[in-house]
Amino acid sequence: MGGELPIWLHNFDSEQFLRALEQQLAVALQPIVDASTGSVVAHEALMRGFDDLGFPNPGALLDSAAERKRLFEADCCVISKAMIGRAHLCPAEAGHLFLNLDGRNLGQWRSLRTFLELRCEQLGLGPHDLCIELSEAHQPLEPEAFEEAVRGLRAAGFQIAIDDFGTGVSGMQMLYQAAPDFIKIDKFFIKSMPSDAKKRLLVGSIVDLAHTLGSRVIAEGVETIEQLICCRDANCDLVQGYLIARPAVDPSELESGYADRINAGAAPVETSDGLMVDKFIEDVPTLQEDTLLAVFFDQLTRYPGRNVYPVLGHDGLPRGAVRESDVKQLLHSPFGRDLARNRSIGMTIRDFIRPIPTLESTSPIAQRLDLIADRAEDGVVVTNALRYRGYMSSGALLKLANEVRLQQATAQNPLTRLPGNSAIAGFLERCMTHVAAPRLVAYIDIDHFKPFNDRYGFEMGDRAILILASILKSLERDHAAFAGHIGGDDFFLGADGPACRPLARILETIGERFGHVAESLYSPEDRAAGFIEGRARDGTLTRFPLLSCTVAALRLEPGYRPQATLELTTRLTKLKSLARERQASLQMETRGPAPDPALAGALS
Repeated sequence: MGGELPIWLHNFDSEQFLRALEQQLAVALQPIVDASTGSVVAHEALMRGFDDLGFPNPGALLDSAAERKRLFEADCCVISKAMIGRAHLCPAEAGHLFLNLDGRNLGQWRSLRTFLELRCEQLGLGPHDLCIELSEAHQPLEPEAFEEAVRGLRAAGFQIAIDDFGTGVSGMQMLYQAAPDFIKIDKFFIKSMPSDAKKRLLVGSIVDLAHTLGSRVIAEGVETIEQLICCRDANCDLVQGYLIARPAVDPSELESGYADRINAGAAPVETSDGLMVDKFIEDVPTLQEDTLLAVFFDQLTRYPGRNVYPVLGHDGLPRGAVRESDVKQLLHSPFGRDLARNRSIGMTIRDFIRPIPTLESTSPIAQRLDLIADRAEDGVVVTNALRYRGYMSSGALLKLANEVRLQQATAQNPLTRLPGNSAIAGFLERCMTHVAAPRLVAYIDIDHFKPFNDRYGFEMGDRAILILASILKSLERDHAAFAGHIGGDDFFLGADGPACRPLARILETIGERFGHVAESLYSPEDRAAGFIEGRARDGTLTRFPLLSCTVAALRLEPGYRPQATLELTTRLTKLKSLARERQASLQMETRGPAPDPALAGALS
């Protein structure tokens, strides 16, 4: 529409307002998919048709509804249309329905709960099919009232998500109070994540925190392959955005899965950690989220001594855990068992579900273990592609952490603590399979190291090696790269996806940075001379320049698949020799087909 508002807006007719909403508003569904497999986990309901009613955005429409004291009815109108759309999807492919709730309506949570339960019954849906999205915007409730509302909705079987996490001033407080099933990271962080190391660090920290609290993470606004790769590298569980699918008003336009979009970014990270985790998984009984307390009491009798019971939703996804100690007071009260066994009351375990950390077996687990091993007093729930895989007690978790640390120690170089040749070989193998993304591999070694080591001794030689290792570790940290130690004074540096471009630009600075610091290892006289004298390999007395380093690098374009890892290592060796001949600090070569326009956003 143009800038002129409909007459009913000027007349301020509330009934006409609601009729117009019912007649002209529509709802589009946008898929939320597993970041590793592309399988559909949920759809978010998004308001459409607001512009036909004269509003620039959904928020303006809801503000107008609030002025007419019809905000609750307006929200319910949109929610009802969304539930009808969800009911038209194949149940096996639909997943959860995410519903945006205006924070000003949360105070009417009892009326909302009644409305949702009625519509679920009418449409053949269950409360577990719905997830209510909350945000800081228009959140008027005091903390106690907010927690009561969230508890009431969760007790009815609805899931809770925090929307736009990270953009407000009280997001951490809401995270604490809501204990959400899902956290949606705002697109502000996702949009420039490939080029902003600080945002990559923040997103990774949010994901680690969420997983420790038992929540799953959704990255919103994923529009490019680069962003997708960053989200996967940060271990985001789910992704949503135009790269995957645009919102569709017609449910028939939605697909049953989006593996092709996910795999366009990069193949899932292959890790052997899952096999290691399997050894420590315990066979324990699980509970459904709507299990009656009476059934749980019987479970306690059958499994004396067990305190923690994982709780699953009807979708097979973990909801948290119930502890025997939390229901002990009710269990041993004079009428507790009688109340629990009274099926007319229908007491369930929902009020006793508490968050429990999750450990995703398809992702590298070392970093997660460092975060949760000493804090997971109730153990952890192990998942595979978000689905429940098993339970691990706190004792088993500590054993796993010790085994992982031992494995890391044996695979690391004892001097630099950088990964050794087995990890480097694993990275090169990854370059063979991640052909949709750009990749960068580099070989770095110290020039004139042997005469320096002969002159100044092994201790000073080790210090030179540690200086270069420190520089590479900083690049690894700041640019999401991989640094390894081949042995002696030889190192490896690699990256894939969006990290390639910035890393390629600064490779030539490595030699200068190293040489500047390594100068301090020389005596003042040798520093002033700019060289040292020593024996060459043929025994002749030779002048050797001060320490520097040479970098040989290969850039692999998207679509280029090396024939074998030997092709990469052989070419790097030749590039290093070429750099020495030309007395260049960097020799870089690009291999691959002409860039595909569809992958332009991921090119290095």
